[in-house]
Amino acid sequence: MLYGVGLGPGDRELLTLKAVRVIKEADEVIVPGKLAYSIVSEFREPRLVEFPMGKSEEVTKKLAAELAERCVDENIAFASLGDPAFYSTFQHVAEEVVRINPSIEVEIIPGIASFTAVFAKMKKFVDAPLIVTTAKMPEVKHVVVLKASKPADIHKKLSQQGFSKILLATRIFMEGEKIEELDDAIPEKSDYFTLIVGSKE
Repeated sequence: MLYGVGLGPGDRELLTLKAVRVIKEADEVIVPGKLAYSIVSEFREPRLVEFPMGKSEEVTKKLAAELAERCVDENIAFASLGDPAFYSTFQHVAEEVVRINPSIEVEIIPGIASFTAVFAKMKKFVDAPLIVTTAKMPEVKHVVVLKASKPADIHKKLSQQGFSKILLATRIFMEGEKIEELDDAIPEKSDYFTLIVGSKE
């Protein structure tokens, strides 16, 4: 098993209980930078693998080749700042591992992302649409609709704007969790704990 563990914005007290458990129980924990190293070191001795500019692809392929073999019998955690699902080095490592060995199971342990942490630090509440992007300001390829109580209406609007893959996610990390792609049978109403993810492929 290969774990991507989110360390959050840099404060060890903001790690989730599950992140700490996986860090402690994994056969090895790999970190991509010195700040991540210092956080994980509070719990155990991690292995530092740096990804220098210009050589990151080479390092990624070498590490992925190793993990594609080891993760068959071992539980390896790759712990990085923020959330592994957002703009993370882990993405490239995990994709290469699965490309080499499709049988490897990958689990992502979410962490607090910088763009949510900064609003908490500013004591600022967000109750309006929000766009998160990089400095390159590319075309928006993903959109998340929170509190998606009317899936059919939302699906129609997203489809009209070119989002071809639309997922309905209900009660994430709770009992009754469900993630499904919306195609023909689209419910008119949904659970309060529902969000919709639209993607342009």
